[in-house]
Amino acid sequence: MMNLNVGVIRKIPVPLVLLCAFFTFLPDFLDDYETFYIDDMAWFTLLFPCFIFSYYLGLYGGVFTGIILNAYHLSWFFYEKKFHSEDMVDESAALHIGISVITLSCSIGVGVLTEKLQHKQLKIQELNEKLMQMALYDSLTGLPNRHYFLRKLEHSLRKKKQVCLMFIDLDGFKRVNDQYGHEAGDQVLIEVSRKLKELEDEDVFVSRLGGDEFTVLLKGMNIHQAQAQANRLLHLLQVSVNDCRISASIGIAACQPDDTPATILKNADSAMYKAKLAGKNAVYVV
Repeated sequence: MMNLNVGVIRKIPVPLVLLCAFFTFLPDFLDDYETFYIDDMAWFTLLFPCFIFSYYLGLYGGVFTGIILNAYHLSWFFYEKKFHSEDMVDESAALHIGISVITLSCSIGVGVLTEKLQHKQLKIQELNEKLMQMALYDSLTGLPNRHYFLRKLEHSLRKKKQVCLMFIDLDGFKRVNDQYGHEAGDQVLIEVSRKLKELEDEDVFVSRLGGDEFTVLLKGMNIHQAQAQANRLLHLLQVSVNDCRISASIGIAACQPDDTPATILKNADSAMYKAKLAGKNAVYVV
């Protein structure tokens, strides 16, 4: 089944398309003017448009182009022979048929090589995406990791916009790991991450720092809006594993003009520990 991607056609530069048209009609033009006449080998100029279209459109596009060009070429050639009452089958006919076979073969060859190249490029792109996923995202939860978070935080601070940071630590998580094993603990982390992802939008960036620590970066929110969001999170992050109840302690820090990613993260972390000292399952603002 022919699978031409029309979107790819637009990627062929217009000057190349015009040049292909020029080389397609050049032999016919030269044959009409004896002053510029060259022999039948001029039809090898059809190789140029075959190469170009095969490169940009792949195998099917190349074959289609080769068939159209050669149909035009042979139709013109035999029409001229009939018009001049010449023998239809002679050495020049064999030459032109040979030229058609060569140009069509080149179209197929370049098309096959192009598709193989595109396949390899897609493989490389997939590998790069996997490497990017591994470099910037947590493998267990799928949330952005610490490295990605710090990059995002630094970028937000450079914009000099209002930024608040939540630092979240789960209460009772160690007990789940100790009593029911790390698989149960991983399921808790996955469930908590799923709930945090519900908050994500263009102004909310959720990440997992490591262990049972998470951050939520809030752009364009003041400290009161961030606190209201955190209070809703306290109810959202209630998780039970048999007799173990998981809750969250949340520290909030608002970005100051001279803050760096390290200082605002430290402030939010300190606020989280104060929430734990206050009895856990609480929000503390600095």
